Amino acid sequence: MKKMIALIMLSIMIISCKEEEITNPENQNDLSVLKSNESNMLRFGSVDELKEFISVQHENDEDLLDKARRMSEEGKYNPLLLVYNLEGKEAEKLGIKERNVPTVASNDDMLLLLLNENGEIGIEDKIFRIDGDFVYSYSEGTSSNISEFLNAYNTGEIRIGRGDTYEFSKELTVYRHNNDSEREENREGVRGATSYKYFSNNYRMKARQYNGYWLFYSSIGAKTKVEERKKFLWWSWWKTVKTDNRLEYQLTYNVTSTFGFPPLTLTASGHKYCHCNSANKVYDWSVGFPAAPNVYKPLEGYSKHWAHWYSTNPNTVSTTMYY
Repeated sequence: MKKMIALIMLSIMIISCKEEEITNPENQNDLSVLKSNESNMLRFGSVDELKEFISVQHENDEDLLDKARRMSEEGKYNPLLLVYNLEGKEAEKLGIKERNVPTVASNDDMLLLLLNENGEIGIEDKIFRIDGDFVYSYSEGTSSNISEFLNAYNTGEIRIGRGDTYEFSKELTVYRHNNDSEREENREGVRGATSYKYFSNNYRMKARQYNGYWLFYSSIGAKTKVEERKKFLWWSWWKTVKTDNRLEYQLTYNVTSTFGFPPLTLTASGHKYCHCNSANKVYDWSVGFPAAPNVYKPLEGYSKHWAHWYSTNPNTVSTTMYY
């Protein structure tokens, strides 16, 4: 009888191990996904896992908007990169309402891929959320603290300067980033980081240089993409479309350590040509917990951008932007 019980237990263990091999995301080299507040998000147990995930995406050189759409179709999570490129009917089908979509003033496709529809990502025992001027770091199940913080901030009870961190409670840390929005960067007298070249009234190339620090993630890069004007009744918006995009770059940039190490000056040069949603190149990036170690700032150089839309005349536009 004891031998039979032992045999049964051994069989159960073998079946359990096989099921784990099938369902464990690590064994599939897949993504770890956390269910939180009715939304799925990426969950990384360590900074090393997050670094590996980002490195793999860069090495594969996959079109990130295509990847974002696939992640959503497979039911894993709705990347913010996809949400920002949805049409009304698509958003409605996914249950996404425009008023609930967070504002993340970044043109880095990688950052927008990492974040879900609520601007969230899980790292170790914290959830990071980006929305508007703030990056929130909070414990699971304590997101109500964000509303409490905003109420206190909006009434003037709390003051927090750009680039500063505020410990609202032991569950919530708030970082007010100082990344410029597009609107601020396009002010007269400020070196612009965005340029639009129009094929026609309905198609345009968007050339973009970007750098930003988002507490857990920082990067510097450039991109070229084409957008199509969409219209419905009296509303209109621009949506990314796939075409032949090109990018060349050469620059020097400054790397400042958040740990107090002496700053470095580095260089980047190269090109990216593709039939894609975006010719996107991240020159450099860092991630960390509780904070990324590097802040990047361009010094001098240029990025050249070309795009093609063959149904228009002219069918090619280009621009060069200097740092």
